[in-house]
Amino acid sequence: MKKMTFIAGLVILSGLLVCPAGSICQAQTNQMMDLSNYKIQDLVRSSGMITSKPLPTIGTIVGSPEARDNIGERDVVYVKLAPGNQVKPGDRFTIARWGREISHPITGKKLGNVVRVPGVLVILEGQSGIVPARLEKSFFPTMYGDLVIPPVPFPPKNLPTRFGERINGTIVASPEQEENISERVVVFIDRGTQDGVVMGDIFYIYQEPYLTKEADGSKNVPLFRVGEGIAVSVNTETSSLLVTKSFKAIYIGDTIISGKGR
Repeated sequence: MKKMTFIAGLVILSGLLVCPAGSICQAQTNQMMDLSNYKIQDLVRSSGMITSKPLPTIGTIVGSPEARDNIGERDVVYVKLAPGNQVKPGDRFTIARWGREISHPITGKKLGNVVRVPGVLVILEGQSGIVPARLEKSFFPTMYGDLVIPPVPFPPKNLPTRFGERINGTIVASPEQEENISERVVVFIDRGTQDGVVMGDIFYIYQEPYLTKEADGSKNVPLFRVGEGIAVSVNTETSSLLVTKSFKAIYIGDTIISGKGR
């Protein structure tokens, strides 16, 4: 199986706060975002990222005590360690799944592959070769062939939000290929650290309005604002946004803009 680079910067920030009851409410620059809700934590951790860079893996899930289609929380699996890797009982690792290739919806440029995170496992015994492990946390079913990678950090429970420099970009994909995207969904955008994206950046989501043929040739037509989101994971070339507010359905290809003067 192909190896990948999983540059995990799983952090969530927003111009919207997660309220104590689990709803999302308005936030301003320099305020903190409450991410203690376990559903939000699980959503961000499981969504993963888009990556185009290789990274060595610890091993691959190759078996279980009984043949089965789906493997879930508390189940035992067998991990074939990659050459040169050793583990010890109690070591915890992240499970990663190499997914579909993503092309930019506007330019057609290849951006990389989606990497999802089915869960977390803990080594039971052994040091090398094939070792047993137990799924300590499951976000969705694990499968044979899933990769075992170094631990991905938990999203912090409280982080400040900010309006950074103006950055324009595009929503390029969603982890589960949703067509009509709404609140509490993570989407991937075509901007990352090389473009100035910082964890906690607040983004506004826009669509082009429908115009009749009589408007042909018109310039400076305002975009229609359809939602808001926050950078939850920041990679070099791409990032993930948690959609914190949607006024209507959001789609792949929609425009995202951050910063003052948007």
